Amino acid sequence: MDSIVENLMKQVGTGDNLSAIAKSVGGDEKGVQSALSMGLPMIMGSMANSASTSGGADMITKMMGQMGGSNPMDNLGSFLGGSGASGGSGMASMLLGSQMGTIQNAISQKTGLPPAIVGKVLEIATPMVMGYIGKMTGGKTMDQKGLSSLIGEQSKMAMQSSPEAAALANQFLSKQEEAKGVSGMLKKLFGS
Repeated sequence: MDSIVENLMKQVGTGDNLSAIAKSVGGDEKGVQSALSMGLPMIMGSMANSASTSGGADMITKMMGQMGGSNPMDNLGSFLGGSGASGGSGMASMLLGSQMGTIQNAISQKTGLPPAIVGKVLEIATPMVMGYIGKMTGGKTMDQKGLSSLIGEQSKMAMQSSPEAAALANQFLSKQEEAKGVSGMLKKLFGS
């Protein structure tokens, strides 16, 4: 199975995609690329955690439905210039919940980008992940078990391929042993 995060990072590095995203969020290309390489696995991890619950799986299915079967990476320019990118704000907030600010600050410290710009990167990255998963499933609705399995496998691959995201995940674990959300999911991933 192909890694969603690795494929998205390849697509980001193709043509003018990275510079378009950097221009859209107001950050430098290197920082934005680094923020994406950490943010995408964190989004996958949060999705894996959500997909393991019936309410969360329904929420993800609904968000994928909002994408209408489109993948932002297929036409990044119109996505960034249209209403799609602004819809990513709600998606990122729903997925990351109360962890959003903590994740923004942690990625900000690693990349040197201001937290507000990291937030914009996460708002673009979330629909990218949703669109890619929608494309993988052919736009078909999956049951909770199927969705949870697919996203869980992708989340493990994402963490394994990104040492920075894994380090960030461990940072959450040490700070919030009993917290729910992202850290609860990360505990499952790392088996601690």
